[in-house]
Amino acid sequence: MRARLVLLGGALMLGLWVAGCDDEPTVRPPTDAGTTLDSGTDGGDSGTVDAGDGGGGGGSSDFACNVGKQEGCAAGQGCLYTDLTDGGTGSQCFTGACDVVRQDCPSGQRCTYVGLDGGASQRQCVAAGTATEGAPCTLAESPPGQTYDTCAAGLYCKDEAQGDGGTGFFCRKLCHATSDCASGECNTVLRLAGTRELPLVCGPASASCDAFAQDCESPLGCYPAANGPVCAGQGSLGEGAACEFSNQCSRGSTCVIAGGSGTCRTLCRTPAGSPGCANGAACRPITNNGDVGACVP
Repeated sequence: MRARLVLLGGALMLGLWVAGCDDEPTVRPPTDAGTTLDSGTDGGDSGTVDAGDGGGGGGSSDFACNVGKQEGCAAGQGCLYTDLTDGGTGSQCFTGACDVVRQDCPSGQRCTYVGLDGGASQRQCVAAGTATEGAPCTLAESPPGQTYDTCAAGLYCKDEAQGDGGTGFFCRKLCHATSDCASGECNTVLRLAGTRELPLVCGPASASCDAFAQDCESPLGCYPAANGPVCAGQGSLGEGAACEFSNQCSRGSTCVIAGGSGTCRTLCRTPAGSPGCANGAACRPITNNGDVGACVP
């Protein structure tokens, strides 16, 4: 019997704990090529989300629906990640005017997050922009009381640090799962002012690593994933704790499903070698991860 990862939508929780992001405030895209608006007008940010309290959380009650598969919600609702009141992360069904990934607005319009007077952000159908994926973007000319960018349908204008220390603004593809991305992975969260929704955009693929050497740059850990171990933000759940994602567990372990629920289990080398398993547990191979297995009682 094979052990297998608990992968919501076929991915680690990379959309929430991705390398290369930060929690600095998002700067609104410039209104033209040379003018930058005051960053204080937008309290959102793009980057990592707190891994939670580490005290055994991460059970199914935190995840009311499946983001990657868009399952578990009623008609007219979409499943999105969200911050929990205890500081952790979960998923929830949200009602909105449209879906930013499916792009279900009338012809000539796009579904995007619109900033409103008063600081709220909400999904709305607005005029489609023309900036393509990866292209620079700015703020669009919009009706009074609304703020949105110049990206085409399905894209969002994201601020990104540049090599010279400055900030650039580029259209990135909105996604629910990596299958929505033409390249890279659905692994970068957007935290926007005035909404509890945490939408995702496509980002660079996560770096591969050695799950036993744990050779990722700190504070990342190396975790088994759909196509081999990758570097991801590390969790703190201990052996035997309930989990939903591989990297909710502490470094050197993974989330294994048995009987419909996930549990953090220590990594081991299969079919034999070091590290092995203790207390009579068996080292079960993890699909598509070479000699990496998990200790299952």
